[in-house]
Amino acid sequence: MKQAGHDHGVSGDVVIVDPDRPRRRVYFLSGFDPRGVGFYYRLFAEQVRQLERRSGRGLRVGHRRNDFLNRLISRWQVREDGASGVDFCFLHWDDIARAHWPRSPLVLLWEGLVMYGWYLLGGGYRKIRRWSPQVALCGLYPGLYGLLSLAALALTCAVVGMLGGLTSAPAELVLGLQMLWLLVGGWQAWRLAEALGVVWLFRSIRFTHRLGQARDRDLRQRVGELAGRILVLEAGDPAAQVWLVGHSSGSFVMAMLAAELRRQGADEVLAGRLQLLSLGQNLANLAVHSQAQSFHADLALLAQEPRLPWRDVTSRDDYLCFAAVDPYRSCGLPCLEVPYPELQLIPLAQRQGLTSLGALLSHQFDLHFEYLRTAKPEHSGGFDLIEELLVP
Repeated sequence: MKQAGHDHGVSGDVVIVDPDRPRRRVYFLSGFDPRGVGFYYRLFAEQVRQLERRSGRGLRVGHRRNDFLNRLISRWQVREDGASGVDFCFLHWDDIARAHWPRSPLVLLWEGLVMYGWYLLGGGYRKIRRWSPQVALCGLYPGLYGLLSLAALALTCAVVGMLGGLTSAPAELVLGLQMLWLLVGGWQAWRLAEALGVVWLFRSIRFTHRLGQARDRDLRQRVGELAGRILVLEAGDPAAQVWLVGHSSGSFVMAMLAAELRRQGADEVLAGRLQLLSLGQNLANLAVHSQAQSFHADLALLAQEPRLPWRDVTSRDDYLCFAAVDPYRSCGLPCLEVPYPELQLIPLAQRQGLTSLGALLSHQFDLHFEYLRTAKPEHSGGFDLIEELLVP
């Protein structure tokens, strides 16, 4: 006789039931985001509360706690009617994001010249535009903003100089006014760039560009450590289902981690339990770099049988992702006979009631996080992450 349950431990013919063992464990990788686990814990907790209010289910979010050494994983449980449900595991690479988060405008300006040299003259824009014109234009956005800001500052300084000449003002006074305007105007342009998300976007593009140039040693080391921690946790406290979820730039970290898990024996430890989910992915941003050979090898390994179930959810309303783009085609790897991953397009704009192009453009950064939110069924567009993670 077998007793129904979710536990994988077996004694004779009886499946031992552990009511505190999670039926699903979700390993989540955020995008290139220095805000860390606190921001995402609050975000997920609020979305669970919204689902609870809408559905009437008895959902409760537990306290956040850190596991293992070096705080590589932070965890919290969602229980339903007192029983164990879903174990959320936030995988830390936010410290690496902070380490690659330069704050000096002068440093970013200099590195922008180098990066846009590759983007405009080295074929980067052309390669990315082939897969997504919207993403290619978003890549130009920080550079265009910087050029317009510098042009406005230069024009104003020229006007001040011209007025000083017409009024016969002392040259020292004119120069002082010009220098003052460069400082004040430059600072205001920087503040506006941060408010509009321009600086955030450039830092993310810069980081991906550095990875594409094979400067990814610290991230590779972290991926190896995370894979080891996951396998130890799943060997000692297995969940019925294991989800590896990557959002935005976390999608290519997810692919790296999934490949590393296979290298470390996941096909045996997690056999039949592991599945992948990428949200708002920008895999092609990294895959188009010819020097990203390690990442190409990761994708090739994931394509080998037995393939892990992998669903990729994107939206044409999201200009920061590669909507319905096959990552294997984008990096020149052989196309697979069966489409992989499974591509799902959803309408995101309707969730926020965005009906005009201007509204869509002005809400891009917030829209990019809409994948992580719950929504009423009539607005969800056929995908609701919170509902799917918490399905009984």
